[in-house]
Amino acid sequence: MRATPDAVAVVAGATELTYRQLDQRSNRLARALVRRGVRPETPVAVLLDRSADLVTALLAITKAGGAYVPLDSRFPQSRIDLILQEARVALVLTGDVLTALTEGETDASAVEVPNDQRQLAYVMYTSGSTGRPKGVAVTHRDVVGLACSPEWRRGGHERVLMHSPTAFDLSTYELWVPLLNGGTVVVAPPERLDLDLLQHTLGTHGVTGLWLTAGLFRLVAEERPGLLAGVREVWTGGDVVSPAAVARVLAACPGIEVVNGYGPTEATTLATSHPVHDLPENAATVPIGAPMANMRAYVLDDRLRPVPTGLVGELYLAGTGVARGYLGRAGLTAERFTADPYGPPGSRMYRTGDLARWAAGGTLEFAGRTDHQVKLRGLRIEPGEIEAILAASPGVAQAAVVAREDRPGDKRLVAYLVPAPGGAPEAARLAGRLRRELPDYMVPSAFVVLDALPLTANGKLDRAALPAPEYGATGAGRGPRTPREQLLCDLFAEALGREQVHIDDNFFDLGGHSLLAARLASRVRETLGLELGLRMLFEAPTVAGLSERLVMDDPADALDVVLPLRSTGTGTPLFCVHPGGGISWSYSGLLNHIGPQHPVYAIQARGLGRPEPLPASFEEMAADYADQIRKIQPQGPYLLLGWSAGGLIAHALACELRARGERTALLAVLDAYPVKDVRFEEAPVPTERDVLVGVLDVDPDELGDRDLTYAEVAEVLNRRGSALQGLTEQQIEVIVHIMINNAKLAVDFVPAEFDGDLLLFNSTLDREGNDAGPATWRPYIGGRIESHEITTRHNRMTEAGSLAQIGPVLAARLAEATGDTTGDTQSADVSRPSRTTHLPHPSDPSSPTRPTDQED
Repeated sequence: MRATPDAVAVVAGATELTYRQLDQRSNRLARALVRRGVRPETPVAVLLDRSADLVTALLAITKAGGAYVPLDSRFPQSRIDLILQEARVALVLTGDVLTALTEGETDASAVEVPNDQRQLAYVMYTSGSTGRPKGVAVTHRDVVGLACSPEWRRGGHERVLMHSPTAFDLSTYELWVPLLNGGTVVVAPPERLDLDLLQHTLGTHGVTGLWLTAGLFRLVAEERPGLLAGVREVWTGGDVVSPAAVARVLAACPGIEVVNGYGPTEATTLATSHPVHDLPENAATVPIGAPMANMRAYVLDDRLRPVPTGLVGELYLAGTGVARGYLGRAGLTAERFTADPYGPPGSRMYRTGDLARWAAGGTLEFAGRTDHQVKLRGLRIEPGEIEAILAASPGVAQAAVVAREDRPGDKRLVAYLVPAPGGAPEAARLAGRLRRELPDYMVPSAFVVLDALPLTANGKLDRAALPAPEYGATGAGRGPRTPREQLLCDLFAEALGREQVHIDDNFFDLGGHSLLAARLASRVRETLGLELGLRMLFEAPTVAGLSERLVMDDPADALDVVLPLRSTGTGTPLFCVHPGGGISWSYSGLLNHIGPQHPVYAIQARGLGRPEPLPASFEEMAADYADQIRKIQPQGPYLLLGWSAGGLIAHALACELRARGERTALLAVLDAYPVKDVRFEEAPVPTERDVLVGVLDVDPDELGDRDLTYAEVAEVLNRRGSALQGLTEQQIEVIVHIMINNAKLAVDFVPAEFDGDLLLFNSTLDREGNDAGPATWRPYIGGRIESHEITTRHNRMTEAGSLAQIGPVLAARLAEATGDTTGDTQSADVSRPSRTTHLPHPSDPSSPTRPTDQED
């Protein structure tokens, strides 16, 4: 502060404090604290959101000689009470208390209090294996040893992001490294940090260094590695670091330094580090590196003897950063903090419980745990603390809690329960009890009831034999009421690794957590063009709740003629014309493949949403739909797509727009052909029963000759959780009539000639009975026909597997049609194993004699 009083010390939103201003503010608060009885090592709890006031408060407590005890507002009150009681806290600093203490205080001179490097700086609570959290007592010497380490002098920590919860030990790095080295603390906004907010904060405030937990680092690497482009050093750790994630960040951000940092709270956060300059091909792990300055690391056997290089032993840490011990827990301190036989006389070392080995190059490699402690999203968890609460719950005889990683990179807690005689453990009730006593991150994602816990031959819990859980409820539930609710259900399921999610299923009850929530928010933004803040998801963690919060659409509007699937985006809209049944919800899957700059609108049949006369021809439909489209996009060029009957209508629509003097830049047709030019074995006009069988998507032979009722079809759709779940009997009846009418119109439809190109996608399965193909369209297309064969059935052209083949090609052609060759990142690779055929205009001398002779 004396060296650079006018340098910026803290940035928090629009607030900036120089070192002089921070010094004066913290001095005033320190004086107020001393008047309230704070003396050397007096515990003072801090319950404040991230802000400039938080930095001021922590510095003031330190100046007053006290030891700060950070709390997290997300902790349940019972845990906060336990910490306050055990630490014998004299005062809790909240926003109101802070204001009251400093009101009227004008003396900003320094406080004269006894100062010794052995004094407590803070007490930070971690999970305890005995069912009781333990407070790690860290001294001033420990903090200074970390903050003044040479590792921070490479220039990457001039502006450090403070975003970790204050009760998380990485906040030590985020606060004291910049402040004790003349840098700037950049305080992230108080709300939960998603990728958008992180990117905005890094870019706006020129952050040069930050810490990301291994899970968050992996998320950034997978979803948006370029987000770190302006950062000079990013440290990561707290769990096993993915080599693939490191490689992606290094490739996306030339010049960045990625460092794997390792250390427990008991060693003042960081004890070893490993700058990753290169990764061996197919590297399985990233080393945790070598000891930081003033720290020592030993890999010892069970008799405290060093193990040879390459062999696994238990990791012990010694040096400046080793904490005093556990507050008020002398026995536990003696067990974990032991005499250092290899250090100076009187020195101690900390037994980490981690297994490690020395590699040939002199770096440490992590090799697991000696006990069952786990790291989850950078936070240390003792399963015993959770097990103790569960075992004391009514109806539970035994409990075991483990961390499972059934999907790579997605580690979750799972509780296994053996019921007491006559007991019936209920997951919801147990989860509620845990949330009242533990932080959210310690509540298991799933509860599995077993007759008995599996044991090894030695009578210990056989963790490998524990069955994989079903996260959250399965079975019946309300299905989506709109196409965008359908897409949200799909995105929930994708993030959670589930086959299906209902609109009332709770994201977090199904195993969701903050990192998955960040990934979901990113996918919602990319797919729907809607901003989903993490706070919104925590407040409304269901599809139904989010639909209301996002004001996406009203279920009553889901059958309107024009249905906005994505109304955001500054690019040219894509208009998708309904298939024979008139509903266009199935096109929502295209949003996963089309860049967010393109709004997407679905055109649906008249008569769905309200009683209306059905049209008498496709030309009549085309004229009506052209009117609707031009209300949204008054002028061309237009982008059109249609599936089945919708392909014929889209062609008629392109001709109608051309008659009005407008150009269609893209006409895409999914498995549709002029009926008069196709030979069918049977009449193409379906009966009412044919349509109902098609809606159910079953083999007609399974149903025999019996009639189907609208009520029966509605019930089956609801039971299955179909995308059409929620339709009433009356709506299903209308769909049947629309489909029959459209089939009749298709028989009589003779297309006009469209003077542009055609992008055609053909299904290849179950094609018996007709010879429809690219050549069928030749008389009606004045330009080039580009045809792609899709391995699917006609009625599944808009399902996920089909769209995975169609999407990249469509996205690439959209980019070409609109002149946007950079926006559609998903369209970069359009190569597929399917066959692609080009039919030039007949006047082109390179036109092949047969439509399948020339292939890409």
